[in-house]
Amino acid sequence: MLRCSLRKYPTSSLVSDCITAMAEGLQMCFYSHFVSLLWGDNDPACLCSSSHVDSEWESFSYEISKACTKYERILPTKSSTSSSTAWDFLIDSKYHAQYCKRSPISGTSFLPMSYGTSSIGFPSFLQDEHSSDAAFYIRLMRETLDTLHALYENLKLNVLRKQDLGCLASLLCRVASSLGESSYVDYYCRDFPHNLVDFHSLASATALKTPPCLFRWFENCLHHGCHLSNLDDIPALMCKQKGSAVSWGRKVVSFYSLLLGAERQGSNLSSGVYCEVANGSARNTEELAVLAMVAEKFGRQQLDLLPIGVSLVLRHALDKCRESPPDDWPAPAYVLVGREDLATAKMGSARKETGFGNNDNLTSISVPYMLHLQPVTVPTASDVPTSEVLNSEDTDAVYRSVEDGMEHIFTSTTQLRYGRDLRLNEVRRLLCSARPVAIQTSTNPTASDQDLQQQQLWNFAQRTTALPFGRGAFTLATTYTLLTEALVFPKIILAGRLPAQQNATVNLDLSTRSVSEFSSWAEFHNGVAAGLRLAPFQEKMLRTWIQYNRPSEPNFTHAGLLLAFGLHEHLRVLTMTDAYRYLSQEHDITTLGLLLGLATSHRGTMHPAISKMLYFHVPSRHPSSTPELELPTLLQSAAVMGIGLLYEGSAHALTMKILLGEIGRRSGGDNVLEREGYAVAAGSALGFVALGRGSDAFGFMDTFLDRLFEYIGSKEVYHEKFLNATIAADDQSGNTGQMMDGSQINVDVTAPGAIIALALIFLKAESEEIAARLSIPDTHFDLQYVRPDFVMLRIIARNLILWSRIQPSIDWIGSQIPETIKVGVFSMSEEAIDCDEFDAEALFQAYINIVTGACIAIGLKYAGSRNGDAQELLYSYTVHFLNEIKHVSVQTPSILPKGLLQYVDRGTLELCLHLIALSLSVVMAGSGQLQTFRLLRYLRGRSSAEGQVNYGLQMAVSLAIGFLFLGGGTHSFSTSNSAIAALLITLYPRLPTGPNDNRCHLQAFRHLYVIATEPRRVQTVDVDTGLPVYCPLEVTVAETEYYDETNYCDVTPCLLPERSVLKNVRVCGPRYWPQLIKITPEDKPWWRSGDKTDPDPFNGGVLYIKRKVGSCSYSDDPIGCQSLLSRAMHEVCDTPSTSCSTQLNRASHSSFRVDQLVSTFSANPSLIAFAKLCCESWKDRSNGNFQDFCSQVLYECMSKDRPSLLQVYISFYTIVESMWEHLKIGQFPFYDSLFPSSLKVALAYSGALV
Repeated sequence: MLRCSLRKYPTSSLVSDCITAMAEGLQMCFYSHFVSLLWGDNDPACLCSSSHVDSEWESFSYEISKACTKYERILPTKSSTSSSTAWDFLIDSKYHAQYCKRSPISGTSFLPMSYGTSSIGFPSFLQDEHSSDAAFYIRLMRETLDTLHALYENLKLNVLRKQDLGCLASLLCRVASSLGESSYVDYYCRDFPHNLVDFHSLASATALKTPPCLFRWFENCLHHGCHLSNLDDIPALMCKQKGSAVSWGRKVVSFYSLLLGAERQGSNLSSGVYCEVANGSARNTEELAVLAMVAEKFGRQQLDLLPIGVSLVLRHALDKCRESPPDDWPAPAYVLVGREDLATAKMGSARKETGFGNNDNLTSISVPYMLHLQPVTVPTASDVPTSEVLNSEDTDAVYRSVEDGMEHIFTSTTQLRYGRDLRLNEVRRLLCSARPVAIQTSTNPTASDQDLQQQQLWNFAQRTTALPFGRGAFTLATTYTLLTEALVFPKIILAGRLPAQQNATVNLDLSTRSVSEFSSWAEFHNGVAAGLRLAPFQEKMLRTWIQYNRPSEPNFTHAGLLLAFGLHEHLRVLTMTDAYRYLSQEHDITTLGLLLGLATSHRGTMHPAISKMLYFHVPSRHPSSTPELELPTLLQSAAVMGIGLLYEGSAHALTMKILLGEIGRRSGGDNVLEREGYAVAAGSALGFVALGRGSDAFGFMDTFLDRLFEYIGSKEVYHEKFLNATIAADDQSGNTGQMMDGSQINVDVTAPGAIIALALIFLKAESEEIAARLSIPDTHFDLQYVRPDFVMLRIIARNLILWSRIQPSIDWIGSQIPETIKVGVFSMSEEAIDCDEFDAEALFQAYINIVTGACIAIGLKYAGSRNGDAQELLYSYTVHFLNEIKHVSVQTPSILPKGLLQYVDRGTLELCLHLIALSLSVVMAGSGQLQTFRLLRYLRGRSSAEGQVNYGLQMAVSLAIGFLFLGGGTHSFSTSNSAIAALLITLYPRLPTGPNDNRCHLQAFRHLYVIATEPRRVQTVDVDTGLPVYCPLEVTVAETEYYDETNYCDVTPCLLPERSVLKNVRVCGPRYWPQLIKITPEDKPWWRSGDKTDPDPFNGGVLYIKRKVGSCSYSDDPIGCQSLLSRAMHEVCDTPSTSCSTQLNRASHSSFRVDQLVSTFSANPSLIAFAKLCCESWKDRSNGNFQDFCSQVLYECMSKDRPSLLQVYISFYTIVESMWEHLKIGQFPFYDSLFPSSLKVALAYSGALV
């Protein structure tokens, strides 16, 4: 038994290419005969698996040579000298041929390979009828010459195939010589002069046929254009469709054809070749060539394989397209022109595009060093020494290690935005509730000091319990959770510490007060804040993880967590069985958080199962036969608000009718204190259901509006039948309360809810009629019958309806004040009239409430806009109100009447002050502006002696600080209808008096601001290093009916305007390549993960940019003194721009390392390695010309941001230097004559540019 191993394909790449070319270029009969010659060889070594690669080429050459000898003896042009041996005569005789036909086994020749002898050399059964026909072999070898010459031209365009090219040239010389093609022999001898030894006589002969030459065609195209070039210079094989043997040369010819004006007809070009072109627009021939290179998968790695002169043209074309390529190109096209920033953005937003969404295509086109780069991350911990700015509250290192829920906020982005100061550390200190507060006392305590400490702790407890509001806003959507870990809740510490007594801890004495008064709702808000940290739309938020975080016993913290999950729409994964398990716990606050959370998660969906659950918690909707359920009013308020959120924008008629009745529903037995809060919840829910629908919301408009205005206390005709219907409905609901409501509507209870409902229903409707019916009392008599806080609500509602008329100016605020009130207030402040003629307190109360309501309307109109006029106006009013309470050092002319504190109580002024400050933070949401932050920090730090101990006011300050740094500076507020409604409920101008106060407004509703938030921060990331960097952006805001199209500049990381007004964003500045992101203004939120139908233009808030090689980043070089154009770079690189000599420069700047300097400007390891190896001083080389040339070329390529031309410069230098060395020593010919051909193409291109 014998075992043999045969290869199916040749190992030699040259043999494989030749066979492939012949398979595509020869006729079928010729190729079949050649295969029979090749595989019928008598030498079994060429098929052995262990044979050398050269043996394959020798066997192939042997067969070609044998085929040449078949017709050399017969051609009349051949030498007449014939072989004189008897053996040759026998072999050439007809007898031998007949003998071979009769006996295949014996018809084998063992003659050695020789160009001067002939042999049959293959079994006769493999021969066809043409084997003895010399004309057949002549045609075979002529086609073989044309085919292999095409392959020869193809290999000339690959610098790595130089050795194969020499072998093929020797073989082609043999074939051309046998055919008498002297021009071909001359052509190959000029490329490889060593062939002149064997073919000298034929190379000097003349011939009519000129061999095709791609280099000659390139020159003619560059000189005269593609239309006037000689198409005979392109081998015929390259013009065939679907050819792979010479596809390399075909691609290069097609690129040149497109660059130099060839016409296209589908995939065919007027030059005779075909070429695929990728999808995308092309404004010129260079861009068309780029698309062709992408379609042919011809990248920068392939460019490096071309001869220098040939690649120079293509590289220059790529450079021309780098500045501003079309925005509809595929990602590989951007990589090809050196715009990896655009490619990364394209891959992030259009990954699903066929053919360009995979990494394989990008890999084949990318720069080699880019394939090994990995993103570099900045340490997330703050490197700033906090001890330099933190006060005595943070002097103990033990307390710094406590988890306060904000330790994750110090990321690379926040450090880049706020790293120049310590404002984030200060925000963290102000909103921290997990550390004991510092109490300033004497060193030797006494009995009275202990009472003072408890009083201070009691005052600080009011502030500490309000801190979760601000912390939730500050850390909004700033972290992701691991599904294998439980969520950690920061503690709320009501204790204090004494710095004067070695930080001794003092606990708050709650013996005289209920512990639940502070702990219950504070823990609820703490749970909300902890849940809001998690990023919304986090993928794979499993219901099992939510169940995993459920405690064994229900508590307030988990109730707040459920609300936070609902605000982030995470509760969509819960089933109704999961909801029933929560409800079966019979824990009121957990049920409250679940109802609100489920409603916000399914906002606007009208989910039937959740709707039933919500209506179940509204006793007035129970049938009369249903047993009476003891449901707290707080739970009913949450259920009613949940109904409004669930039916948001639907204008559902039955739901609206039900909610309208709930506004005026009479009180039950136990909900006396929360009646107003329930009416506000019902009115807000009604506004959500018909949000912005205006007159289109319902068919019974007149009766519906009349009912609402009756609730407000309108003077219009009273409809008794509606009231009787309400009373009857309340009687049927089964309530057994003993309240003496009478037949009149309690306007003090129903008015706030009705006003909010009207404001939201007619939001931005510009209805003059509705706004007129919400009139402001303009007589002294009417002021006696309208509560001042209702005047504030009417001002807010009127301006939300007349949305377009809100202006951030003092004159506009003055226009909101009736003339009677304005004249009376300023006259009394100047003591011009006698205040005994009317109620001065009513005038001043109405005045400050009107001003505050107008400021709140401005805050809502310009929410999240960072409008300078609005900020300046609200800031000035905040300072003026603060000056009325306590004079501060700000020197500004007063815009308020004097003596407000004389006619208005301190509590009202404090309320208005904090509401305006809260509106200011809404306008500046996410900006972290220092001026506003300093003001809020001052308000927070006011002592109890200044009246700053109220829980509601501390809640407002905490929310304001959180809004100012919303989401760590990554989020801001929208002004969509849903956002305005949510902000209005959050900013409802009735603040609680204590942590357990829900009488006028449910505290859980203060977290609905999350609905109004959207991530609008954009950060720029260097695509080469993966690091976030500073970059100037030019933002264009589209023209609206309020203002013209405007442009402004900002530095990243920054917040963008709303998408409804944003037109485009442009990367500007001289250090980064320009980039334009065009956006269609539309009323949609910014990026949402997983939304494939609406691609994100900013890749989730990240804009990839590419730094120009000759510049440093703005963090390393803020003022631009370290660019390559500076004198230092000239001197280090020894460029001629310096006046000193090279030697002096080297001596004076020996401390500089060129590779270190280059690494400052570029992350390209090729440039760094080149600088280190070629530009540093060489100790073993006396001649520094090459080093000087390398330094100057390096500077040239980096300053013009063309690092790819470095290889071109060095190659040309070595060519010219080698030619000069050969001429000096008299050596001729030049050892590599292909270099001059490449140089001629480059010179032709240079002449064409001139």
